Amino acid sequence: MLVPSSAPASTIREFKPETFLAIIGEGRKNLTFPRKQSVYAQGDAADAVFYIQKGRVKLTVVSKTGREATIGMLTDRNFFGEGALAP
Repeated sequence: MLVPSSAPASTIREFKPETFLAIIGEGRKNLTFPRKQSVYAQGDAADAVFYIQKGRVKLTVVSKTGREATIGMLTDRNFFGEGALAP
């Protein structure tokens, strides 16, 4: 976390996703996915950011020839889909 050097240490607060998700209004959903269930696929509309409260998510891509490659593994307290925020 970057904090201006003039900020007193007592004003530094850690971002807590659980607290944030509990207080934000419309637009959030708490979903549970079974194992091996797809959450998002290439070509789907990028209209959501996801936060993993518990579990694991495997990030994969599929080439033009149909070959699948794992590019990452995410676990508890990780975000993904933040590309949806880019214009």
